[in-house]
Amino acid sequence: MQSFEDFAGQSAHIAQLHSDFASRAFVHAYLFAGPKGTGKKSVARLCAMAALCRGEGKRPCGVCGPCRRVLAGTHPDVHTVEPEKGKQLIGVDVLRGVIEEVSVRAFEDGVKALIFPEAERMTAQSQNCLLKTLEEPPEDTVFFLITDQPAALLPTIVSRCRTVRFHPLDLPQAAARLTALGLAPEEARRRARMAEGCVGQALAIDEAAMALREQLTRDVFSVRRPADVLAAVNPYKDAKEQKTQILDVLECAVRDIMMAQAGRMTLEDAGYAPQAEAYARAVPLSGGLRLSAAVTRARQMVASNVSFAAAFESILLNLTEEYTQWPW
Repeated sequence: MQSFEDFAGQSAHIAQLHSDFASRAFVHAYLFAGPKGTGKKSVARLCAMAALCRGEGKRPCGVCGPCRRVLAGTHPDVHTVEPEKGKQLIGVDVLRGVIEEVSVRAFEDGVKALIFPEAERMTAQSQNCLLKTLEEPPEDTVFFLITDQPAALLPTIVSRCRTVRFHPLDLPQAAARLTALGLAPEEARRRARMAEGCVGQALAIDEAAMALREQLTRDVFSVRRPADVLAAVNPYKDAKEQKTQILDVLECAVRDIMMAQAGRMTLEDAGYAPQAEAYARAVPLSGGLRLSAAVTRARQMVASNVSFAAAFESILLNLTEEYTQWPW
């Protein structure tokens, strides 16, 4: 079982959360904000366990009935609030239903918890409904709003929550944590690098993601002339479901390349193709900055309903322009 100590590096407030929930001195609403994979949902579950734990000694004990039920996701007083099946947003009917459920007496020991794993998915109507509840919260009830997009929540909701910010670990800490979770040291270092210190994201990386990282950077940084662009675009033109992931990988690669161009890091063991490393060695930081701007413009194009193929092509055409200045 994970413990509060496992997440101490993600937030300076972990020890205080542990103390507050173990003694049931918590406030009624928390906003856990930070990048994906930094332990926000796991800490919310640990808080609920600490408040509901019936074990003796340190809470949560992890072995009593309430602790086991929270871990299994079957505790009747711990509710996860997510969109209905087949929908992207949390509608107001879902919110009203769960609020009505926690407004009555708890099934076990008086504490009820509502966990919103992606609070930014609430509709405006849902947020207004929640706001009214936070103004007069049910007794012995705690709300955990979890998000990597706190700006998507109403300022009035944020103001009624105690905000706890989560951060990625530095790479050695993340690698050590992944090693403790069972990964081989070399694999742990590579995944920590790929996930930029977000342990949860590192654990979610699969072979397909690793293959995409290498193949994409090989295809992109093999482009030299405008005549090369079409062949590089073709494998990705129909990747509509992957377009966000492709742009995320490319944005991360360009950011790492700029760090290498500035002499702040190397691309060794980062999972990129040799062609990306060759670009970083031959092209100065000014070229990396222009490429980064091209990736940003491509995101804006996709958001404006320009086809992904056209947006991706614009990035590659920028590369051909760089080649005329810096043959790499």
